[in-house]
Amino acid sequence: MVTRWSLDHFTSLSDQLLGNGATPQELQALLGESAPESGRPFAEVLGRFQKQIIPFAYKTNHPRFLAFVPGGPAFPSVLGDWLCSAANFFCGVWLEASGPTQVELTVLDWFKEWVGYPSEARGILTSGGSEANLTALVTARERVPFADRRRMVLYVSDQRHWSIDRAAKVIGLHPDRIQAISSGPDLKFHVPALLQQIEIDRREGHLPWAVIANAGATNTGTVDPMNDLADLCAREKLWLHVDAAYGWAAILTPEGKRELAGIERADSITLDPHKWLSQTFEAGCLLVRNGPLLEEAFSMRPDYLQDVTPRDGEINFADHGIALTRRFLALKIWMSVQVLGKAWFRDLADRCLRLAAYAQARLEKADCFEIMHPRNLSIVCFRFRSTAVDETQWDRLNEALVQELRDSRRAFLSTTRIRNQVALRMCFINWRTTTGDIDEIVALLREIGQKIAERET
Repeated sequence: MVTRWSLDHFTSLSDQLLGNGATPQELQALLGESAPESGRPFAEVLGRFQKQIIPFAYKTNHPRFLAFVPGGPAFPSVLGDWLCSAANFFCGVWLEASGPTQVELTVLDWFKEWVGYPSEARGILTSGGSEANLTALVTARERVPFADRRRMVLYVSDQRHWSIDRAAKVIGLHPDRIQAISSGPDLKFHVPALLQQIEIDRREGHLPWAVIANAGATNTGTVDPMNDLADLCAREKLWLHVDAAYGWAAILTPEGKRELAGIERADSITLDPHKWLSQTFEAGCLLVRNGPLLEEAFSMRPDYLQDVTPRDGEINFADHGIALTRRFLALKIWMSVQVLGKAWFRDLADRCLRLAAYAQARLEKADCFEIMHPRNLSIVCFRFRSTAVDETQWDRLNEALVQELRDSRRAFLSTTRIRNQVALRMCFINWRTTTGDIDEIVALLREIGQKIAERET
């Protein structure tokens, strides 16, 4: 039954409506209940899953779900995740899972090669970019003596992902020690302003410590000037971490390789295979150039784990990150690359770059859209505009537009703010999305936008 539903769902996804929401009261009436004293037939429970849960969620792997950073897993990843759960291997230590551990090492070697990291670098698969960013900051902090940690200053762009701030909070960094540097007109890290702030902080007795750069900002897809930041960090002796959770897969393409040039000089890099590498949720990754620093930051050996001390050449991934109990996350990635080949992922990244360019061209050709920021990687930011509505009301108009688009259940976009103005976003990472989907979305936006503008006049 589960196999049949999974195959039917996967093969018919493009023809399905995107999904729907519901109020807490509606869902409480459907699903709020005490645990049953006696079991029920599996078919009955599966039926409830199909009728009472699935309809009240949006399908992030749908070809017209272009909001936030979507998820569009390839089927080998689905199968790999299924096998992972069925096998239920404990992948924290070599003793219990030497084969699965070697698979993770192999996958990490692939990633190191793709981003240009040396063979002695190390890494770890995580639940996602948030855990990877936190793991990076903990690793970077270990170089700083305890007596100096109150003086540490973290430098970030105003275009950073919010998980950086949460990671800084978790490690106990005071909010005053997070210096947000205003980006330039291109929304990239403004290196001269960063250098100026470092000099000010040093004069005031603070300890400049680390810089966080974007390789594909969530808002706009912007890539920060990697080589300039790497030069500055080397000169000032700062840790450079690159958050490439969304954008890293573009490095497989000629365009992406040019855009991300210099990423290989970072001290650490966050990657998210469950984004542009077509993996099921969850799958994140952290790579650290100076590999032994990971183990120095996290390795502990209590009495109850004295049996698992690794021998020469063995790796305990529990010694490289936050979690002791770990799933076999590498299996689905390894299976996907083995079944589809690296070329499939290169073609996917290249195709998504071209889809974003096509979407921008379609929007520019229409007479009712404004490009808010030129395409970066596979993200396009724009807004609907209408001379029938005062420009001061365009923010409200676009917020209403995206909500009515979602309510149509035919497409799902999200909003952001660029230079304090509401913008709509399209993010292309799904192998299912076609130019036909883009044409349909642009037509829908135009139709709905005009109706809203007419109501407002």
